[in-house]
Amino acid sequence: MVYPEYAEINNKQYKINTDFRVALKCFDVIEDDTICEEERSLAIIYLLFGFIPDENLKDFLRIASDFLRCGETQEQQMAKEKDMDFKSDEKYITASFMSDYHIDLSKENMHWYRYINLIQGLTEHCVLSKVRELRNFDLSDIKDPKQRNKIMRAKNSVKLPVKRSKKELEEIEEFENLFR
Repeated sequence: MVYPEYAEINNKQYKINTDFRVALKCFDVIEDDTICEEERSLAIIYLLFGFIPDENLKDFLRIASDFLRCGETQEQQMAKEKDMDFKSDEKYITASFMSDYHIDLSKENMHWYRYINLIQGLTEHCVLSKVRELRNFDLSDIKDPKQRNKIMRAKNSVKLPVKRSKKELEEIEEFENLFR
């Protein structure tokens, strides 16, 4: 499979830093609510292209966004139920790559698309697949209360963290201060 290496803007090609670690840093930037939208956009462009362009900023950002979504549309991405988080599940991803593919991610240079394709191709036996299966498990199928509680505790032990905005965190702190 041929993965994109360059972006073409106004008949000029720009090299994309395709390493999966760079894409993961982009997602850290996207989720950082301490920076404004403009800073976030410029940081992502800089991470992927190595410079901030003087013009065609929207084109660079559009291509960066398409690249990070591996060519999927925003609608396709939004339709998927989130059962994995790159940062929270890093240890599961690392272990799964080692067990399924014998790939040590700390030593591997890998294109972002390949990284995503390999995650999607992990076997059901690896730890990440088991964690995702548990997160998606429908407790209503379990009639026995003891078994349901056991699975509920297991689901809680691997649940994804709730991401809160800076404003939400401030409101929670303000509320908790009322009781101190």
